[in-house]
Amino acid sequence: MKRRMKKLTAMLLCAAMAVSMLGGCGKGKEDESGKAKKSDAKSGETEITFWCKDAISTGVQETAVADAIAEKTGVRLNVVNGDAQKFKVLLAGGDLPGIVNSNYGDLGVSYNELLQSGQLIALDELIEEHAPNLKEKYAEAIEYSKQFLSSDGKLYYLPININELTDTKVVDKTGANLGLFTRYDLYKEIGSPKITNPDEYLDALKAMQDAEPQTENGTKTYALSGWSDWGLWMWTIPYQAMNGVINWSYGMCYDLENKVPMATYYSDPFWEAMEFYNKAYNMGILDPEIFTQKYDNYMDKLKTGQTLVTYANWLATTGNDAYAAEGNGDKGFELVPTGMNYMYNAYEGDKPYGWGQDYPLALTNNCEDPVKAIKMIDYLFSDEGARLLNSGVEGVHWEIVDGVPQMTQEYRDGVAASSTYTQSEGLVYKKLSGLSASQILEDGYPAGLQLAPEEVEKSLHEVDKEFLADSGVADAVYPGQVVESKINSGEYRMVTEVDLTPNLTAEPSDETKNLSAQVDEYVKVGVADVVMASREDFETKKEAFIKAVEEKGYADVAKEMEGIWADAQKAAADFASK
Repeated sequence: MKRRMKKLTAMLLCAAMAVSMLGGCGKGKEDESGKAKKSDAKSGETEITFWCKDAISTGVQETAVADAIAEKTGVRLNVVNGDAQKFKVLLAGGDLPGIVNSNYGDLGVSYNELLQSGQLIALDELIEEHAPNLKEKYAEAIEYSKQFLSSDGKLYYLPININELTDTKVVDKTGANLGLFTRYDLYKEIGSPKITNPDEYLDALKAMQDAEPQTENGTKTYALSGWSDWGLWMWTIPYQAMNGVINWSYGMCYDLENKVPMATYYSDPFWEAMEFYNKAYNMGILDPEIFTQKYDNYMDKLKTGQTLVTYANWLATTGNDAYAAEGNGDKGFELVPTGMNYMYNAYEGDKPYGWGQDYPLALTNNCEDPVKAIKMIDYLFSDEGARLLNSGVEGVHWEIVDGVPQMTQEYRDGVAASSTYTQSEGLVYKKLSGLSASQILEDGYPAGLQLAPEEVEKSLHEVDKEFLADSGVADAVYPGQVVESKINSGEYRMVTEVDLTPNLTAEPSDETKNLSAQVDEYVKVGVADVVMASREDFETKKEAFIKAVEEKGYADVAKEMEGIWADAQKAAADFASK
């Protein structure tokens, strides 16, 4: 165990940031209890209900992937979904579906609350008697779950999305999950200036905005924009991520490299971000609507060329795809120098406990056939099951060509033709997968073949190819591999050791939660006052901001959270020493 703990990689606490934003759509017919109506199961099949927000429709699943699962295991998935309120009603009435993934953000119920409801089945005997793959290959994850996701030492939850680091790294296409992705064509147009600090980056952004002051339709551009309806996301996540700091919880952040918590609103990374945006505002390159517009408004601006920087891999991809669709594939976003060199989640590393307490899998008392359910899960936690859930059906969605597994042209055409193609084919049951999409399987390729370099290369736009040609990294086939090369050389940084501590932190007291909520409500308004201050007034506004959060009890919040961290740190150390 000591050896394993030393080699752990990829932070547990934020692993699920990008997936938690993807919700399911569409609802099938339901009876008054909230359960999907059953149809007659096909001969020899057993229907098992499964809470799945990502499915395109509820009820009995007849997608290609669901058919393959039924053929392999005899289980036909019957999807139930809805919002947190619906889940709470089902929980209160004892009407939960047979299989659930616990996540507070989706369900409004923590894993512990769900466990304490008494509606979950202990899995120990089921695994011992019917799940040889789980028993043999997931012993460490099971031990973690029994100690930290249970109140009586029994097994109720199976962590998902486990990844074991291999020599082959599955690098993000863009090079990072979060960061400041910048219009590369404009960066080149202004001469690709050398940038060694954030001030020089701001100067470059000003020159880029001057070079393209409006879109082709005559709309004003801003180098930087953003949105206000994701709480404090804009102010506490993307800029800090490029400095190796990520949001933790209740007004706290976490230094990934030094493995210490910090009180966000006292911390240097937060105030460096505030000063960055304040300078941008005073330079006229920060969209003043950043304080009021919603995410959808921002996305419209991103797709129509009104902003020159974006903040996450999915946003950069969306922007590049939009330019290409308009015949401007030479325009788009890449990771240029910013004076900050931490590449957050450039690739997944060792995650023996997967997503930990985020989305662990459980069977409820209502499970139609627990034996068949655990046998199905045992299969889906295998290499073959992971490939099915993440890449689809062999011969339909993926195939082997000259010994290389790859997505089929049918799959590529389907994705190009319809934004709901993957949902309609059943590539939405990934929260039944024990292994991550990035896990390198026995054939040497990831479970999600869409992530393989050969497949990523097929999706490149002209701007990506130009970025590659300019990079000087001869063997890189997509932008993320340029970033990987620079991590290996030391030009960029990325932590490859995980700290189990953040995943073991307890919930604070109700008083601290209430105080933290009051602080956050002030911060939503207070950041605008700081960012829009004149340069001369910035320090004065900073002092007033800190005084205001302290008056709302922020120091007490930070004190309790630091104590919670210390307890979790000790628990992590004790677990590691076993």
